Amino acid sequence: MSRTGEDPRWEPGPALSGHFEIGKDGARLLVVGYDGSEPSRNALAYAAGLARRDDAALLVAFVEALITPTLWFLAGSPIIPDSAVDLRDDLRTELVGWPVPWAFVNVRGDTARQLEALAEAYKADAIIVGRSRSSWHSVAARLAKRARRTVLVVP
Repeated sequence: MSRTGEDPRWEPGPALSGHFEIGKDGARLLVVGYDGSEPSRNALAYAAGLARRDDAALLVAFVEALITPTLWFLAGSPIIPDSAVDLRDDLRTELVGWPVPWAFVNVRGDTARQLEALAEAYKADAIIVGRSRSSWHSVAARLAKRARRTVLVVP
């Protein structure tokens, strides 16, 4: 007997006969976009909680735009602020007490593309970002359109 829309060769596997589990065993690695802003702090907190519950690791990524403002020294030499070092110190403070392994990476380029590239390179289960003030052209909206894995947008 075949039901409409089902493959007649389908047979219940071990997951359906007896113990049934929704989803999979949980995440192994989560990529989190972090720039120190309030939305990115919210995303980090959500990701840390999820990682704790799933016994997963965090890859926290700061993506510097290709057009980073440069500060100029009086002598005319360009000085680029070391935002990544400041953010790494900030992360140590934010993640103190969280029993989750984490690593911090700093890359340059388009934020949505770089987060997706990192997630692909590290075989991450999801990308977690904070909500942007501008809705349509935000990193979250662009990731939701093009990402090949789950994208969580945290308010």
